[in-house]
Amino acid sequence: MARSKAFHEKGRPSRLTPRTARHLKRLTTGTNRANANVITQKLNDSLTQCFSSRTVRRYLHKIGYIYTKKKISKPYLKKIHKAKRIAWCKKFQSYTIEDWRRVIFSDESTYYVFKRKNKMMVSRAKSEKLAPDCVQQLTTGDGGKVGIWGAMCEYGKTSAFVYSDNMDSTKYCEVLKNYLIPSIKRLPKEKKYIYQCDLAPWHTSNMVKDQIKKLKINMLEWPPNSSDMNVVEEL
Repeated sequence: MARSKAFHEKGRPSRLTPRTARHLKRLTTGTNRANANVITQKLNDSLTQCFSSRTVRRYLHKIGYIYTKKKISKPYLKKIHKAKRIAWCKKFQSYTIEDWRRVIFSDESTYYVFKRKNKMMVSRAKSEKLAPDCVQQLTTGDGGKVGIWGAMCEYGKTSAFVYSDNMDSTKYCEVLKNYLIPSIKRLPKEKKYIYQCDLAPWHTSNMVKDQIKKLKINMLEWPPNSSDMNVVEEL
């Protein structure tokens, strides 16, 4: 029986005992998630036996930890922001799926000609380092930009509003009158739609509030610093 068991075992047995593995997992979890090298150093400092970072990485990968992933970007929330989010959730927890289907989610995005937030990756040889198609061109400014406003719901989407200058209250009033309202009229008539926008200054100015009242737009209350809750952000 012992011979049969040994025959089926492959490779050397793990140097990590169950107790050491639990200790390693405790070092990994928490609010300060360090990389594998730092965790290995902490592990070796607390034990008499030393382990390599490769062993630590292999075990962390085995239990589902992947250290090649970037941190997910989320808005910074103060205590008051968190409290308002919780209050918002409690207020709208009775909304049904059909209610959310009638919500028209909106957002604006700005695209720069040269200024990029991410690095561009290319495949090249060492000698092609400065080839024109292997260089990411930069300028002292942004090289020009274009902004786009758009909105969508379960039953359709609006026309896009494209602008080159910064968005302001005057432009946003134009968006509501000439883009949002005509788009709503093209949606199924029997639905009572609710419009969502964040708390940007040009969304909450008195001029825009008067335009919303004049056009009789039903607005969805929205908590501050909550762009990550907007479904448009996922597109």
